[in-house]
Amino acid sequence: MDKSISNNLNLIKKGEILLVQGTVPKFLHLLQSGSLEILSAPQEYEGLDADIITSKSKRVGVIKEKTIISGLNIVFSGPSKKSIRAIEDSRVEKYPIKQGGLKQIINANPNLSISLLSHLFKILDSSLSDALKYIKLFENLCKINDNISLIFKSLSTNITSDKLQDKSEHLYKTFTSNGGELPPIFDAKFVISDNSAQLNKKYSFPSLPLETLIDIKQCKFIRKLLKLKSNTFLMIAKEDPSISESMYESLSENLIKVLDRIEAIQYEIENELTTLFGSENSWALYLTEGGGLSEWQKSGGLSPNFANNFSSLITKLISHCSVLFTENPEKVYPGFNQIKNYQLSNNIDQEEEKINRDNNKETSSKKQIGVERLYKNSFDQIMEFALIDKEFQRKFHKDITDFKNMQNPFSSDPDCRKKRQKIAKQYWEIFGQVYTRSQIESSSPPPIRLMMRFGFVDEELLEDSQISELHEIITHKEEVKIPIYFEDEFLNSIYTGKNNPSITEMGLSYKAFLREQEKYRKKEKKSSKIDINDENIKKTIYEIDHRLLTTVAVCSGSTATAFPILNKSVLRGKVSNLYISKKKLESIINSLKDIDYSVFYRETVVKLDEAREIIQTEIIPNFILLPSLGSKIMLWQELDGSNRKTRGRIVVPILCLGDIQKSLAHTFACFRWELNRTIKGAMWADPVEGGITGIYFDYVNFYKKNSKLSAETKNKITEKFKSLRTNRDRFADDYIMWVLYEKECVMRLNNVTREMFYRYIPFKEDIRAKLENMPAFSEIASKFKNIQNKTITGYERRFKKYVDETGNLPPKLQEFIDFLNQ
Repeated sequence: MDKSISNNLNLIKKGEILLVQGTVPKFLHLLQSGSLEILSAPQEYEGLDADIITSKSKRVGVIKEKTIISGLNIVFSGPSKKSIRAIEDSRVEKYPIKQGGLKQIINANPNLSISLLSHLFKILDSSLSDALKYIKLFENLCKINDNISLIFKSLSTNITSDKLQDKSEHLYKTFTSNGGELPPIFDAKFVISDNSAQLNKKYSFPSLPLETLIDIKQCKFIRKLLKLKSNTFLMIAKEDPSISESMYESLSENLIKVLDRIEAIQYEIENELTTLFGSENSWALYLTEGGGLSEWQKSGGLSPNFANNFSSLITKLISHCSVLFTENPEKVYPGFNQIKNYQLSNNIDQEEEKINRDNNKETSSKKQIGVERLYKNSFDQIMEFALIDKEFQRKFHKDITDFKNMQNPFSSDPDCRKKRQKIAKQYWEIFGQVYTRSQIESSSPPPIRLMMRFGFVDEELLEDSQISELHEIITHKEEVKIPIYFEDEFLNSIYTGKNNPSITEMGLSYKAFLREQEKYRKKEKKSSKIDINDENIKKTIYEIDHRLLTTVAVCSGSTATAFPILNKSVLRGKVSNLYISKKKLESIINSLKDIDYSVFYRETVVKLDEAREIIQTEIIPNFILLPSLGSKIMLWQELDGSNRKTRGRIVVPILCLGDIQKSLAHTFACFRWELNRTIKGAMWADPVEGGITGIYFDYVNFYKKNSKLSAETKNKITEKFKSLRTNRDRFADDYIMWVLYEKECVMRLNNVTREMFYRYIPFKEDIRAKLENMPAFSEIASKFKNIQNKTITGYERRFKKYVDETGNLPPKLQEFIDFLNQ
């Protein structure tokens, strides 16, 4: 660097920002000692506070000492495409950039321009090397993910999340159909082996190769020029300064392309790491807390040193990630420590288990014998309790026995399907008889309680350990604030008249259904000895025959394979991993309500002496835990009849597979859609008067003509809508993106739906405050504030006449104002 130029040596402390993306650099920087990192954030964050930009940035490069920092803006005069931050305390010389930028430097100081080119080429060369490291890490993570899926399919009986389950099924099918053979014993080397040929995969970054993005030939030519003798290249630079300028522009463009590619690879790496080591539905969670690794070890399918070697592999991964990423990977991905801690505790546990095994054997044996005695001959206990006709009982017993002996009881074969349907029909008739008898008897045997709560029928259809877990669960009592019912509790509420019977699948109320029945009344044979002339019993049997029977089939995940009786063919592993307690469901409901706080609010009329006011009131639906295992949550009805103050009904399988938060979010969207349609009536599709359904319906019909959407966005919407049949499903898909991603500043919606949702499905104030500084939200946030302030002011002025002597509003009105201020 030319010492005749005034310079200023600065100490840049660790974590201090030297250059912010989106700002025009005022200085040329020379790193004398220490190290700096190059950070890259999505363009939408440019213009925000420096801390926000860096918090949303990825590390895309590292600069070591004795380096001139340049190339991050093409000709020194434009805004920087990346940020620079100190990794450690560093010393940096600063040289003011004069007007004219690069041209001024080349003309005034050719020697400096040559140094700039040399250092820029060094940064580019280092970045290309870094890109290869990121790509290699991505490829290895993909291999590990796929190979763990294959081991899971080979050794596991436990069911994990839908996403992991489906992926394992698909990979295993592809692997075996291409002639792949899994080893009889898996060692840790298999986890990182390349099975791409058998999986029809190519382990590479899913985009154009890096060499097609940058001009490799031009870079090589520039390298040759820079290797010329200094005097020779200096003569060229002085003779034609445009050559240096062209070289600099070319290197800068290529550098930024490489850094952008590194940023893109990091997002793909994050997806793989989340699947492997994330806090929810990850392989690490399944292998540790889900008991997967323990099950694999007990199966005899792992080599003796698998766990230790696998833990060593995880340690190496942590080391690689620590070098490449800005944040400590162990803090971002808790699964890293879960694996390491599991292995540490497992080594200790093996010793303790050896000591305690004999001591615990006698106690657990006695406990198990006690549970086995309670559930011995469960089938006969249930039949006897329900007073089932002997001939009906004989036929049902034969069908259940045939089911047990079927090689593949859930085959799609028509005969198998007919057999399941026949058993299901018999089962629901027995279920109704059991419930009826339970209202007469003061107490019920344990198999009856398991049947009403979980769909249990026969102890031979489950593992002994599963029955023990189910028995343990029904002994626990829970208190929750949200109206959550077990199925038998909800049936009791129908029986006692606390709740009305549900609508039918065709939308008929109980009374309307009876009127229809009167028209086509037929005599039916009874298999029960119990008189069901009692109107309360009739209502409850109706509830079982219509709402319960249908929802258990739909919520199973597939009506083709739906089967209401709990059995080990589908219930694999620990029951506690799938059990949805009232507390757990309440917690997930509240977590979603904390995001979409207005989801259960609707317009109602409040009486104030002679006056009437229309306000928004929260009315939470009844949540019913179905006695079944399934993967779907379902909205059954948004209201009870036409009364706006009544609760809707949402059903949840008590043993739930898959991502319950995502499934519940989908159901909340359906609830919003149907409730708005019901309340708006014939105006539900009107873009002005129809509320969220009206404006969304208008969006679906006319998005191709919307000038706010780019051609690329319109094509994406078209492709998405092809896979989503109904407008309600399309709305629900966007709603999930809104409440699970957009609230975290992860952009998943287009600008039109984002504006729509911000207005009609607002986040709470704390989330809005976080979003409103972002370019994508700033304008719509400002509009929302104006509308909100105008609305609140209008209501406060209107409600002034209701203020009492102490200055307080009636509670209902104050709650409404508080709601508007959220």
